[in-house]
Amino acid sequence: MRAATLAPAPNRPPGGGLPARLAVVRWAWRLLRREWRQQILLVSLVGFAVAAAVCGLAAANAYPESAAGTFGSAQQRVRLEDMGRLQGQIAAARGKLKPVEVIGHREVTIPGSVQRLDLRAQDPHGRYGTPMLRLVGGRYPSNGTEIALTRSAAEIFHTRPGAEVTLDGQRLEVVGLVENPQKLGEIFALAAAAQDRVAGRPATTAVVLADVPADVFADYRQSDNSPKFVQEHRTFNGAPVAAVFALATVVLLLVSLVAAAGFAVLAQRRLRQLGILASIGATARHVRLVLLAHGVLTGVCAAAVGSLVGVAAWLPLAPHMEQAVGHRIDRLALPWTTVVLLALIAVLAPAAAAWWPARALARIPAAQALTARSPRPVRARQSVWAAAALLASGLLSLAAAHQSNALLICLGIVAVVAGLLLLSPLLVRLLAATAARLPFTPRLALRGLGRYQARSGAALAAITLAIGIPVAVSVLAAASQVSAERGNLAGSQMLIRIGSQDPVVPRLSTAELGRLQRAIDQYTAALGGSAAPLVMAYDPKSPQEKAGDSEAAAGQPTVEVGRQSGPHTWSSWAAYLATPEAARRFGFKLTAADAGKDLFTPRAGRLDLLNTVRRDLVARTEHYQGSAYSSVPDAFLIPAAVRRYGWSTITAGWFVQAPHNLTKTQVTAARELAVENGLVTEVRDQQDGLATLRWASVAGGALLALGVLAMTVGTIRGEAADELRTLTATGATTTIRRGLTAATAGFLALAGALLGTAGAYAILLAAFADDLSRLGHVPYVPLALTLLVLPVAGAATAWLASGREPVSMTRRRLE
Repeated sequence: MRAATLAPAPNRPPGGGLPARLAVVRWAWRLLRREWRQQILLVSLVGFAVAAAVCGLAAANAYPESAAGTFGSAQQRVRLEDMGRLQGQIAAARGKLKPVEVIGHREVTIPGSVQRLDLRAQDPHGRYGTPMLRLVGGRYPSNGTEIALTRSAAEIFHTRPGAEVTLDGQRLEVVGLVENPQKLGEIFALAAAAQDRVAGRPATTAVVLADVPADVFADYRQSDNSPKFVQEHRTFNGAPVAAVFALATVVLLLVSLVAAAGFAVLAQRRLRQLGILASIGATARHVRLVLLAHGVLTGVCAAAVGSLVGVAAWLPLAPHMEQAVGHRIDRLALPWTTVVLLALIAVLAPAAAAWWPARALARIPAAQALTARSPRPVRARQSVWAAAALLASGLLSLAAAHQSNALLICLGIVAVVAGLLLLSPLLVRLLAATAARLPFTPRLALRGLGRYQARSGAALAAITLAIGIPVAVSVLAAASQVSAERGNLAGSQMLIRIGSQDPVVPRLSTAELGRLQRAIDQYTAALGGSAAPLVMAYDPKSPQEKAGDSEAAAGQPTVEVGRQSGPHTWSSWAAYLATPEAARRFGFKLTAADAGKDLFTPRAGRLDLLNTVRRDLVARTEHYQGSAYSSVPDAFLIPAAVRRYGWSTITAGWFVQAPHNLTKTQVTAARELAVENGLVTEVRDQQDGLATLRWASVAGGALLALGVLAMTVGTIRGEAADELRTLTATGATTTIRRGLTAATAGFLALAGALLGTAGAYAILLAAFADDLSRLGHVPYVPLALTLLVLPVAGAATAWLASGREPVSMTRRRLE
């Protein structure tokens, strides 16, 4: 390049005119093309982050459940449950909310299971309900003797299209397989559409779908003919939007950090060239423009490649996520606005990342720049107070957001990540300070990280963020998987009941109980587990017992525990006898001091004993820890109380505990055993989607972290060609060079894993400050893989990939 081109003209301002700036931009473009082998690492670094961000945004956008699975295309949904007035209420709804679509429902029992099957009569091509149905195989039913089943229902009944199945004593032909594409976990049977009948019998409930203005719906709700039961309307849920915004914020920060890590290295590589440029007449503004133009050009290439790769990777990945999220995914329904914003930020982030090193290098005298000596780094302790302030403000914003305010969530995440970014150089300095007592190779690696503190800190922050994302997702998935609202039993547990879930327990003779006990013992022996009998109490003075009618002969109402939920209603649950075996199994201890109490339970507040001749019998309770699972017994009557009230006992079932999660074959065998003996079983609700999400997030995050780690370490070690040249000249072997790269990768991965895990938990603790119990379950295995396996994998990968001597060690070309 000619010096006259860049020298400022006498009549032009000191910054130079447009021709000089265009010449600088052209020179930056030529350098980018000539050094494409060196620049491909930086482009790949940013492009990899953009591709991961596009996939992450697509997954976050697809994860929330759509309201179409419940409302179809309607805006209002009215549930009618008054069997005596059902037909009149349907007619009133048609008159007030027309046009409407009516779906009839009738629940039928599933042999051998506590679950009940929803048998619904719905028009597959109805006005509003079409999004709620999808034909998987066969055809839709056309008359009252035909039904279509979901895949799960077909597996339960061991049937297929063309066969017959008995539901509630009625023989029906299975003509097809269907699903609710927005609720894949829904188990139901579809019958032909009818006014108020389902498969030829009266419906017990009906759902009316409508799409009318809000004032019309309000008038209907206030009318005399409106139902007195459940009425619902579609509402906007801001939580998924807040989640997408939060993820977009995180990934955009990741792109910025990755670009900053790359350009901190690029600035050092360009130092000698920029010194030559300044020595021939370029101004400080020209010097800055070189790196800024390079950043913009790199961002354009990375944004284009990363966006295309991200979309291409999402298209085949989406079908595999459908079972995890519980609904069908439209692969092209991406958040295009956010993706375009992400691509724009991917262009601006490298330019912004190049601005700070460009500003610093423009201040270096030309003579010093020609020596390729980097400017003196800023001491890390100068940013400690700013980091503390950002972390505190970010955590307070997350706590104040209450998991719903998208703006506060984004601001809180940005502040916490910025605080971690400012802490990263300090952590690098602390690592370098521990190098004195280490062997030669790791000591040299740590001191190299400390010497290049700016680039090492940016790389560490990028790795921290790449690891923090999957840790947070894994913790949230684990919390959702075991919560009491979503989990009934552990995967290794099973409840076997005599009779249904109702409080009436069938009476069995001693011989029948013995036969059932032998069958249960044989089944649990095959599992390698054990079965604890569940004994319940009943009041022999109850009216049913004294009547001696057929209902009393068929079963006995047992004592329950409950609390008043309305003027004349109670919510109740089963109470079992606190036998010594139950005490050992469920975690409480019987002592002589408990003789004056009535009940062991973890539930607080006033509790009443129901189904007894005495009214307002308040239980005197003794509390224990209990279980988070909703179907695990958690109310136990103390034997002294049973004797004191004169109650009798009856065997109600068994609680089975296996040494491992039950397989589908074992669950099927239990259901067959129950059908043969008139029992019902309850097993773990299927939450395979959450487990899949948890492990997919860990695997994806590990790959992302390894990719960022490999690229940043490769960039950092590539910049250290001078040091490698000196080491080689003094006799350093390939093993030493491998060890140097492996130690650099291992230390960065370990520091990033620790900082990322701590940051993820800090964000989650602040976000769930209202209810920390959701974070009580720690996913030990994913965390162990993150904290232990990831650093080892990073070091091993770096060792294997760094054996070849780079060309820059033997040949150096000055641009």
